[in-house]
Amino acid sequence: MVGTEMSNVDYNVESGQGYQEGASKFKPIKVEMRVSNVNKDQVSYWINEIANQYADLVVTNVSTGSDKISFEIGSPSMSDLTAEDIKFRIEEYLTMNVPPFELKELKVQ
Repeated sequence: MVGTEMSNVDYNVESGQGYQEGASKFKPIKVEMRVSNVNKDQVSYWINEIANQYADLVVTNVSTGSDKISFEIGSPSMSDLTAEDIKFRIEEYLTMNVPPFELKELKVQ
């Protein structure tokens, strides 16, 4: 089998923008990761899979650099979601899914 490359498709990582307006408005939590050895072609896919794995979460405002990845994440159906809840889920996701980067530091606020 020939190795498959993940495409540079935008996926759905920005589809949550509409949740931040209207009746389902919510305040997203900021996630910042200091990283190295980033495979930029695979980061959007990896982040999109967070929203797929945790169906109640919406990801927006993704920014990928060579040493920093940031995005906002939240849930329109869970108003009591805290930064600690998100940090727990991101850490769980990092152990279950090999990231396309080396994580140096994770900040959730």
